[in-house]
Amino acid sequence: MFVRESGDGGGAPLVLIPGLGCDHTMYQPQYAELDAFRCLAVDLRGTGRSGTLEGIAIVDIITRQAAEVVEALDERSIESAHIVGVSYGGAVAQELLLRHPDRVRSVAICDSLCDTRPRTMPERLLMWGAKTQPFLYRMPRGWLAALVRRSYRRWPAAGKAMADAVSTARRDDLIAQRRAINAIRYEDELREASCPALCMVGDHAPQAIAMMHRVHDAIAGSEFHVIADSFDPSNLCQPDAFTAMLRRWVIGVERHRRA
Repeated sequence: MFVRESGDGGGAPLVLIPGLGCDHTMYQPQYAELDAFRCLAVDLRGTGRSGTLEGIAIVDIITRQAAEVVEALDERSIESAHIVGVSYGGAVAQELLLRHPDRVRSVAICDSLCDTRPRTMPERLLMWGAKTQPFLYRMPRGWLAALVRRSYRRWPAAGKAMADAVSTARRDDLIAQRRAINAIRYEDELREASCPALCMVGDHAPQAIAMMHRVHDAIAGSEFHVIADSFDPSNLCQPDAFTAMLRRWVIGVERHRRA
């Protein structure tokens, strides 16, 4: 797994896990502002400069990706880290929290979800759209990039980054990861989790807020914040607000650990 390391080697370790089809460059707006921490921005298997998902069953993809994050910590002798996951990365962050809790100092989950079993008709429609995305990913790359940019008209910088991501992603790996997150079932297990948790979501889509609220409701004691004028991924749509919230969170958790 490719890992981009940055920041002060003596600062608290952060693992930055990107969204669907994106690589470590998704966190480019955060690097300078998080320089006081030891940041590990990863390319999950199936994205960027890391290996492919060929031969890995859909049900094993997120498990494998999370295990490789742990391997990256082991290689650097990092006992535990603050895990940050946006969108798809939020699902990987939950997998780490549930399967490797001793390696997680805290978890920050943004614009994500914990369970794809719909409870309401709007959620059913939302998940129907998610299940059709693998077919959209077979579109000509230029058409797909144009469609993505139109979805981000209010956030052109984010739109360009997301369009670039879908234009360069390995198509089969992208589809496999979409199918993997469509099958997650973390909600019940999260009720047993015990870890400082920050939940964030952009305000642009009411159903996205509702799905993120399910994460917050499942993790006892978690914080919940809505980021104004934002959309998935909030770290690109509203990078200043996202980064300020994340910095405050990590500093607060570290202060509490030392107390």
